[in-house]
Amino acid sequence: MRILKIYSFLFLSSLSVNCLAQDTIESVMARMKPALAVQIAYQETRYMGLFDEDWQGSGFLYAASPNTLLKQQLKPDVEMMAAEGSLLTYYKPDTQTFHQLQLDESNPMMASLVAFKAMLTGNLVSLRQLYTLKFTTSETSWKLKMTAKDYAGDEAPLEIIMQGLSKQAAHKMEVILPDGDRSQYDLSQPQQGLEIRNNLLNLLQTLKNH
Repeated sequence: MRILKIYSFLFLSSLSVNCLAQDTIESVMARMKPALAVQIAYQETRYMGLFDEDWQGSGFLYAASPNTLLKQQLKPDVEMMAAEGSLLTYYKPDTQTFHQLQLDESNPMMASLVAFKAMLTGNLVSLRQLYTLKFTTSETSWKLKMTAKDYAGDEAPLEIIMQGLSKQAAHKMEVILPDGDRSQYDLSQPQQGLEIRNNLLNLLQTLKNH
């Protein structure tokens, strides 16, 4: 009987440890939030129903607390897009195209940028305001499904799905637009540090001094 009690205790203790070790939405957000600045390499594929071929691009995402995100696309063309607070700035050097406008968090075309900005700056409050969140885990991975709260009644809601391996930041994000078009991002693990912060500041300065 004593041996049985010992085995039962060890089994329950093991369950408790496993439960405590599981990812939560808070732990995932904390893992992605930068101390100074964060850099993530990305590969983007857009699946668009009106086009025969998928569009592909790649580059880097940079973020810094409390409210800055920069997307540096390197292929197929160099483009930069930065969200600082509610101001969105876009620049394409090849065509000398430059735009500044307000970041519309309800615009599906800006959905990936808004989601990246919230995730990479640890802004869970913003995500909960905009989306219904469903966070699930398995032994090896986690998944966060975000469904837009604000959408037209005759359309499907915008959906964003982020996934990652257990105890790691997101390695994949999918954005599904109301019209059925979707974009998939394959993400590297975040890199952080002073050098990355300096790179981000230099890119922001280049963007402003285009």
